[in-house]
Order: sequence, then structure tokens, then C-alpha cells
Amino acid sequence: MTPYRKTGFRIAAALALAYVAMAGRSQAEELSPVGLAPGSPYILVFVTNDTYTATSTAIGTYNAEVNTEANGIAALAALMTTWSAIGSTSSVNAIDNIGSNPGVPIYDLNGDLIAADDTLAGLFSGSLLNPINIDENGDTLNNFVWTGSLSDGTAWVGHALGPGGPDFGDSSSSGSHWITYATTTSGASESLYAISGVLTTAPVPEPSTLAMMALGGAILLLAGSRKKTHSPA
Repeated sequence: MTPYRKTGFRIAAALALAYVAMAGRSQAEELSPVGLAPGSPYILVFVTNDTYTATSTAIGTYNAEVNTEANGIAALAALMTTWSAIGSTSSVNAIDNIGSNPGVPIYDLNGDLIAADDTLAGLFSGSLLNPINIDENGDTLNNFVWTGSLSDGTAWVGHALGPGGPDFGDSSSSGSHWITYATTTSGASESLYAISGVLTTAPVPEPSTLAMMALGGAILLLAGSRKKTHSPA
């Protein structure tokens, strides 16, 4: 009978721990766009799978709705960011509601670049690099979307979000129709566009300290096992 059977199990367990620690990435890291340098800022955007009416005149109503929808997805909740609706009411323009972050690129949840940034030269330039038609689940959703906005991110007077006939966009479009397509009654049920705050890619793309410790432990256990195996009887 060999006295070292449990040693083999300890080695296997330590190696498994090392593999999990090195290979496992957080859900938040999985959403970082491929190709960005460590520590780079970026913004995410999606179209909501759920639909809503546009009867409220308070932009906070729409911001709350997109935050609730985003945080219902574990990977998005892990980002710990605040989401805003790309929408305008009679008192708040979409371009002001989402804030201004020149030079920070915007991506959908599949990693496609949507716009160079959220300025008049980017998101509100009148066209997108790719349509915003990926929902919070990562699925393609071509749907009408409440915006109440013109292509420059300002409210369409008389058609802002609220009672009446608000403006909506088409999520399948990368032209100006993505944000301003047509109007309908505010009681209709449509999606919303949700955009995150500024996020940052992981600063150091190296194995975690836990992984290194686990791997080191596995090596020490393996070395100890070999020493015992080859020691004289």
C-alpha cells in the first residue's frame, strides 16, 4: 500500500484551484471590449428587452426603468455603474441626460463599436457605426425605441417623452432613424436605450494573486510528493 494517495488528491485540488483562479474572469471583465488597452475607459449601451409607455414628463422615470432592467442581469449589475436613458423630455435633452464624455468610445454588449463618444461628433452626429440592437441579454432586438429626441440629442419640441405623441427611433437603424423615426401615442409600449457611465478595463492583465499562490502551492506539493516517492525505504 502506498502511503501517498492523499498527496495526489491535494495536488489535483491545488492545480484545479490554480486553473479556476487564472482562467476565471469576473462577469464585469467579460464585458470589456476586446482590443482596448488595460485601464482604458469605455461606455456600454443596449436596447431594453422590456417595453414601456412614455406618459411621464420626468426623465428620472426613464432612467429608473433602464437601471432596473440593467441590474436584473448579474453581469451588468457587477459593473456597479449608473445607467441613463437616451431620451428627452420637454425639460431635459438626451445629450444632457447622459452626460458628456469626449473621446470615450461606446460599445454594445457584443463588443461592436457604436460611436467614438457621446458628443455631437459621435453618438449624436446623425449616424452610428453599428445599430444599437443588442439587448441586455446579448440578443439581437430590432424594435421601436422611445427617445423623444432629434438626431443631435435635443428634444423634438412637441414630441418629447410625455403625454401626446412622443418620438421613437428604430433600433435596427444606424442612420438618423436610430433615434428619430416617427411619433405615436405615449401609451404605446416601446423599448428604451440604456447607456452606462464611464467604465474602465482591468488595469493589469495578469493572473490574480490567488492564482499564483495556488499554483505555487501545487508545485510545492508535487515536489514534496516526488521527494517522498524516491526516498529510500
